[in-house]
Amino acid sequence: MNSSVWQRLRAVCVFALLVLVSLSVFAQDKGTIAPDQIPGSVVYIPFPVQITLDGSLDDWKGIPVQRVSTGPAISPDTTQNQWFDFAVASNGIELYVYMASQDTKIIAGKHKQDFWNEDSLEFYVNLTNKLSARSYSKGIMQLTINATNIGKKETDTLSLTGVNSPGSRVRSHVFKTKEGWAFEAALPLPKGFNVEHGKNIGFQAHANGATTLDRDSKLIWSSLDTDDLSYQDPSLYGRAVFFKTGSADIPEAKDMGLSLSDLFKKEGAKGLAGKKIAWADEFDYEGAPNPAKWDYDAADSGKWNEELQIYTQSRDNSRVSGGTLTISAIKDSKGKWSSARLLTRGKASWTYGYIEVRAKLPKGRGTWPAIWMMSENNTFGDWPASGEIDIMEHVGFEQDKIHTSVHTQDYNHRKGTQKTRAAKIAGVTDDFHTYAVEWTPKAIFFYVDGEPFYHFLKEAPRYGVWPFDKPFHLILNVAMGGLWGGMKGMDDAMNRADMVIDYVRVYQ
Repeated sequence: MNSSVWQRLRAVCVFALLVLVSLSVFAQDKGTIAPDQIPGSVVYIPFPVQITLDGSLDDWKGIPVQRVSTGPAISPDTTQNQWFDFAVASNGIELYVYMASQDTKIIAGKHKQDFWNEDSLEFYVNLTNKLSARSYSKGIMQLTINATNIGKKETDTLSLTGVNSPGSRVRSHVFKTKEGWAFEAALPLPKGFNVEHGKNIGFQAHANGATTLDRDSKLIWSSLDTDDLSYQDPSLYGRAVFFKTGSADIPEAKDMGLSLSDLFKKEGAKGLAGKKIAWADEFDYEGAPNPAKWDYDAADSGKWNEELQIYTQSRDNSRVSGGTLTISAIKDSKGKWSSARLLTRGKASWTYGYIEVRAKLPKGRGTWPAIWMMSENNTFGDWPASGEIDIMEHVGFEQDKIHTSVHTQDYNHRKGTQKTRAAKIAGVTDDFHTYAVEWTPKAIFFYVDGEPFYHFLKEAPRYGVWPFDKPFHLILNVAMGGLWGGMKGMDDAMNRADMVIDYVRVYQ
């Protein structure tokens, strides 16, 4: 999200708060005991309120209920998982949360502990004094209540997952409704936590929905979390503000967070300022990729991800012409795929710098192009110990959704802990876009079309977290199918997929 979008979001929040202040009496006149939310930004917590966890919602009367129908994935079934409701209240000792899902086709218990991949409802809280925290610590938690709990009472043991959920002592009554299912939950507030009018906490609410087997719906309340990253980054929560019932004034939300551009600057990002070209290929020649700059990976180098292609050195699969490099995946008459994976290993590698590639991506279900970097010498051992930097990945079943990721020993997709962001960038298969990383001793900053996109900070000096003080080389490839690219199958009518690269530039 670019800085202008963030600025507009903050402006909307401020404007809405001013409107709410002017309408404080009106909020009470509606029969509610707290102000309405600012959608996607602020929700008010009336207190003191006493809630009984019994499935009867009479004691929620007067507490505004928020409906959420937005998120990165809307269910293709228009009768299922199109919205969820939530409300928040407190008695001063516990935080009460009500959530309800429109969902009559319940999918539960089909994915072992991966409840995020089926029907589940989540709420997140940050009960610390660091509301802009970007990683989890004590007092920040994700609480996922899945549909296998339907029928459980307050005294029953919940099937509960989520970051820092063990030890939360949350209790819940989970029940079916006419339109789906719901829960009432009570979360004990920490010892020493003082509830007072105007006190802010971080809050977030999500709904996962599956209409057949796997999740095909993800609805998210906080507007800051556009890509389902709250489980990694609590700075994406919205705000919940305690509101003493009967009060005339409506307190403002605080510490609503910095824009991504602000965060980049705060962490030392400088973009191209002060840097010069250290290495480049402008592809201003014809024929094979320059052998002084590029090598070819082994034919079976995609086997680890169960991809369909073999890699070749043929001009059919990689060629330079008309000022661009084209990497082509091609299906032969027997249905076998070939492609190319080019890399600078043994030719050029870098420690830190600004690496930029301008490319147009292939289109089609089953395609998996990537622009990425790997350790030149595997200093700390085989993957993921020595690290991986994914500057750009795109899978054809999620058209125009760009993924950036970092993998290390502690943070990787096998553990489900990879540091990643994905977001829509319109027209990535129709037009050229630039994909870049600014890599410093303190952080890796990702850019798309020169705009801040994501960043990963050096949280600790040990290699399990940060193996990125060693040389890395660059890789360009088009894979077909595989564990991720082929997750939603292949387009049988597709015979060719081209990634066209205008230039590769390294600045230091």
